[in-house]
Amino acid sequence: MGEKLSSITKLSEVVALKVTDKNGHTVLDYNRYNPSTTEDAIQVSKKLLEPSSLQPIGTISLTYSGEEFTQTMNQFYTLYLWIALSVFVILWIILVWINRILRPIKLIAKKVRNFKPGEKITFDIPHTQSEFSQIIHAFEAMQESVWNYSNEVESINKNLEAKVHEQTKEAIRHLYYDSLTGLPNRIKLQEDLLRNPFHTLAILNIDDFKEINDFFGTDEGDVILVQVGHWLEDLKLNPYRIGGDEFAFKLPKGMNRDDLIHEAELIVTMMSEKPFKIGDDTIHLRATVGIAIDSDKPLIHADVALNKARTTKNLYSIYDSSERIEQQYQANIALSAKIRQALVEHRIVCQYQPIVSTKTGKIEKYETLVRIQNEDGTLLSPHEFLPIAQKTKLYHHITQEVVYQACHLFAGRTEQFSINLSSSDILDHRTVTTIENILRQTSTADRVIFEILESEGIENFDEVDSFISRMKALGAKIAIDDFGTGYSNFENILKLNVDILKIDGSLIKSINDNPRHKIVVEAIIDFANRIGAETVAEFVSSEEILQYITDLGITYAQGFYTGKPQFLKLQSM
Repeated sequence: MGEKLSSITKLSEVVALKVTDKNGHTVLDYNRYNPSTTEDAIQVSKKLLEPSSLQPIGTISLTYSGEEFTQTMNQFYTLYLWIALSVFVILWIILVWINRILRPIKLIAKKVRNFKPGEKITFDIPHTQSEFSQIIHAFEAMQESVWNYSNEVESINKNLEAKVHEQTKEAIRHLYYDSLTGLPNRIKLQEDLLRNPFHTLAILNIDDFKEINDFFGTDEGDVILVQVGHWLEDLKLNPYRIGGDEFAFKLPKGMNRDDLIHEAELIVTMMSEKPFKIGDDTIHLRATVGIAIDSDKPLIHADVALNKARTTKNLYSIYDSSERIEQQYQANIALSAKIRQALVEHRIVCQYQPIVSTKTGKIEKYETLVRIQNEDGTLLSPHEFLPIAQKTKLYHHITQEVVYQACHLFAGRTEQFSINLSSSDILDHRTVTTIENILRQTSTADRVIFEILESEGIENFDEVDSFISRMKALGAKIAIDDFGTGYSNFENILKLNVDILKIDGSLIKSINDNPRHKIVVEAIIDFANRIGAETVAEFVSSEEILQYITDLGITYAQGFYTGKPQFLKLQSM
């Protein structure tokens, strides 16, 4: 072992050798002292094992000089530094070269970035970099295209502005002027009233213009409207056409009430004398005028006055606030809303008044009477709301609701029942179709009686006749209500083939005291007997009247004495 160790210690790079046993005692400690290399030395230790048992018997430690390793590492560091410097220099050269190449592109980009349509861009590129000439030519071509496009857009914009201006003028003309007569319209009048208020205004309405349209046709009617508009312009009235056959114009300032009335009468008279032409025909027109004097709402008040003149059939009317017409309109509007709400909330209800046989004293029929049930449970009678309903689109809905309720109620009862129909109901195809459908669904056609008001229904004889034929084909009966006070003649009654004549209550309630009424009633009874129709006396309010009509031979009695209107329930089967 000594020879082996000595061969190791002879190596110049070995600085120290140390051998210890397994207990840590030093067996050999060789050290070649070399101050210059000690701190760079490299030490390696290895455990010694017994060959047979592989048990540790000690440790050997060698210390090598690190001088050569240090020199090698220093040489590597020097090489790395040179490589890094070389790479940096190469990159710098590349960047300089790239920047030189890209400088024309940056110049182009800067000029293009600030480009505005209508401007001319010039590119000052050095001759040595003419390789960018294609790019420059492309940009110049694009610039020329943009310039041309800009001119086209500018031209288009000018055309559009002109068209928009023209369309705006046309839209204003359509908005403010009547397309038929060319006169300013209601919107223009309202705007003029706001911009430059005038407080005396007249509205002229052509009477019975619908008849002109019906007879000559709407095209010829339009010709008449144009002529009227021109005629009013010739009178220097500066008219507005505010509706189908209505024209408005302001009246001269400084005129008193009498002068204004005279002016209105003069215009109406002149119009009635003015010949208007329809083809080869000459017609004369009549007109009605409504006037508002010193009004803060001249258009509204003149319209109110016009409606009053038409209702009273006067040539003209002047608005008078003391008549409270506007308040009546507002009340009507409120009542119309109340009717609509009652329909929506199912507060249209029916009561039924007994119709008693004068022979047996028993109730054989009921008349259906419509009511509105208020939210507090009180009832609104028909004469309070039906006149307003008839002026709106609600009336037919009420009729259809009444037919529905009555037929479904009496589908479970045995009596006959009557339902009142107006001429407008009979003329409304949807209402008639609804009635037929309900009669079929409830199987009540053979017990229903439709009461037609004489003063209304007979004026539309052909339509009434057609309706009666349809209802009778289903098994229904027909009664003429309020008979004796209307304008129908006996011949029409014969043609209609009615089943019942209901004698008007105004004849019955005073029959004991008025001999003339007695004569009329007796004539009606005789006529009814001759055509095989039954009779019903309305307004039977006392036992005396009941006895009197019974003696006359009237078939049925109806009134507060024989039975007040009441709610009915389904009969138990």
